[in-house]
Amino acid sequence: MKKKVLVLGALLFSISSVCAHADILGEESGGWSTYMGADTYFHNVQFTSDSVGKQNEYYVEYTPNSEAVPVVINGKSIWGTRTIKEAEQYMRNNGLRPLVGINADYFSFKTGIPMGYTIIDGEIVSKEFGGQDAIGFREDGTGFIKWLDIQTTLSNGEKQIDIMYINKWLQPGFDPVYMLNDKFGSSSKTNSECIFVICSPVEGRIHVDEEMKLRVDDVFIYTGAIEIPEGKQVFAMDVHGNAECYDFLSRLYAGQELILRNQAMGDDGTWKTALNAVSSVGGRLISNGTVNSDFEAGAAPRTAVGIKADGNIIFYTLDGRQSGHSYGAQLKTLAKRMAELGCVEAINLDGGGSTVISALFPGNDQSMVVNSPSDGYLRNVANFIFLKDNRERTGIPWIINLNDAGNTNYISGMDASMTITSAYDTANYKMEPPYNDLHFRVDTDTDSTIDDDGNLHLEGEGVVNAVVYGSNGDLISRVYTVYETPEEIKIYNQADWKEVTGIYTHADEEMQLSLSAASFVNGVELNSNNRMYTWEIEGDIGTVTPDGIFTLGNTENTSGRILITAGNMTKEIPVEIGSYPVANPFYDTENHWARDIISTMAAEGILNGQQEDGMMVFKPDNNMTRAEFASMIVNYMQLDISKYANEPLSFVDAYNIPQWAQGAIKAAYKEGIILGRVNDDGTVAFAPYENITRAEAMTILGKIVPQKDNLAELPFADSGDVPSWAQNGAKLLYSMGIVNGYEGNVILPNSNIKRAEAATMLYKIENR
Repeated sequence: MKKKVLVLGALLFSISSVCAHADILGEESGGWSTYMGADTYFHNVQFTSDSVGKQNEYYVEYTPNSEAVPVVINGKSIWGTRTIKEAEQYMRNNGLRPLVGINADYFSFKTGIPMGYTIIDGEIVSKEFGGQDAIGFREDGTGFIKWLDIQTTLSNGEKQIDIMYINKWLQPGFDPVYMLNDKFGSSSKTNSECIFVICSPVEGRIHVDEEMKLRVDDVFIYTGAIEIPEGKQVFAMDVHGNAECYDFLSRLYAGQELILRNQAMGDDGTWKTALNAVSSVGGRLISNGTVNSDFEAGAAPRTAVGIKADGNIIFYTLDGRQSGHSYGAQLKTLAKRMAELGCVEAINLDGGGSTVISALFPGNDQSMVVNSPSDGYLRNVANFIFLKDNRERTGIPWIINLNDAGNTNYISGMDASMTITSAYDTANYKMEPPYNDLHFRVDTDTDSTIDDDGNLHLEGEGVVNAVVYGSNGDLISRVYTVYETPEEIKIYNQADWKEVTGIYTHADEEMQLSLSAASFVNGVELNSNNRMYTWEIEGDIGTVTPDGIFTLGNTENTSGRILITAGNMTKEIPVEIGSYPVANPFYDTENHWARDIISTMAAEGILNGQQEDGMMVFKPDNNMTRAEFASMIVNYMQLDISKYANEPLSFVDAYNIPQWAQGAIKAAYKEGIILGRVNDDGTVAFAPYENITRAEAMTILGKIVPQKDNLAELPFADSGDVPSWAQNGAKLLYSMGIVNGYEGNVILPNSNIKRAEAATMLYKIENR
């Protein structure tokens, strides 16, 4: 058998490289593939079609080999059902290692007994009367799909009878003879008057085209269930069943020798080679390259097995009955899809809620159910087909799992770490630390270095490719990008993590600020800390430490700057120390009617401006956004936003709320101050970047002032334009003298509120 060249560190690849043309289920819209080892590939393909919408299929292509072989797993007994996770545990309990598994035969919901044939480890553990299409697997992993019809006979040397069923449920009134053994279960489950013949095997196996010699231990009649002795073969039938068979069994005696034969009818010896097999009443999808189409209509989740012309085996599942995820397929469509995948033989297995596929992916300890069962949970079924992983530990590293890197953009001088959290060898066995055979290196034009423990020092500017390698080559790499000079530096107050663009305060105010610097390139923040920056002071404004702690000086009416430098980029924070009354910090409010109000509110930390062309501006006549208004209200109320950090936001646009406003919005929402806007479809949004209206502002402000009864009616010409939900807030603010209206006796409730107007309304509330 040819050896596979193992390409390390490249397990996931685009599905387009696997299936170049796929139009039976629709147009390919996504997917992934993974090499599982042992000449086995796992594929997920996603489709979209105009007729049925989305489809999700999951299948394994397996090249027969000794490292993994197909087996049939039924569990401890034929009677009963189990989930695929329970079947995997059964395998592990019995020293078998599951790689990939799918559900198999149709079964009785009442008993869990499969409807067809089951061959496990060469033994016929379940036999049906008559023939069915079946999939067989040889010891070398190769497979075939053929008609299976086993004739089982029991002979005493003179006469013989047919044994129609092996390990099926003997129900009252059924004529034929059943054979039961401990594979069926610990009990016969019979509930009528039956004749039982208990035999001990002498030699031979219960195998296709073989015979077993038996010795009779006991013959008796009993009503109800009997215990099935371990290792024994029990022949049973209803005493009112077939007279000829009853006569045969009743004449047997202890010590008598019998011959049990199992012959595959019309077979050329192929079935004798099957080590594992399972049949299905679901029908043959493809026969000798011919796609069958004579199936009942109806789309459903599907499970199938197919064999390609080159001998590769496809283990296939398709999700269904889940709107927006996967519709499912009719059997004729399933047959065409299996042919499209290259199958020349294919068989349909149990589908619907039974459809399931599980896999133990490389680099993992536990298998996972990959598809989405249509019941919403794992259904208990009869049996499964698994690829049993025969590989032994190699000790040669293959899959390396690292700590979560997060953001891999760094400012020069920073340290990072590549920590190996787990390692798996080329047979996917977990390796135990220390990983002495694993080493680190960096491929880079920068001055960055890495030590033997994966500790990186990132220095210079450029790309750093950090590699984990072993004696068998490179295994995994991680790319870091290092910058000496950022495009932008922002400074934040660690007390509330709001951006600081200027400091304006009074000389007699004792103040110490813990500042934090952050660098950005193309809007992406670089990993850094305060020690990566140079912190300097210009002017008699105070001191600043290398850790960014600024202590205010005590000199009145002075100004200066805090300079924060990284590479060739310097951020300037203007500092104004005035005497009371508060100095005006904003360049664009000097001649504005609300200058003193805005200055006072800014000094109290309620309002913020922004830096523009080296000047601090407030933009008093700009509309105020909903996010800005929320921040202003929370600052005024002095709410500790850290207490609301874990509060969820249920707004449909929560993802769009800027980082700087999230704390304030969470606090305002939790306190019931701001509730959001209702969309036309009934959902609630916060709309952080949209302008806040005067009606909304009055409603919010009305919640933070003392409440009153018997409010005066609004006297404005456009009072009727005030929304019903804003009436109380508007009346309350009018009664308090906070809202007086505009020229022309209007209140303009649905107009946007200006930043200066919002500051003034809040100032009046504070000083009422």
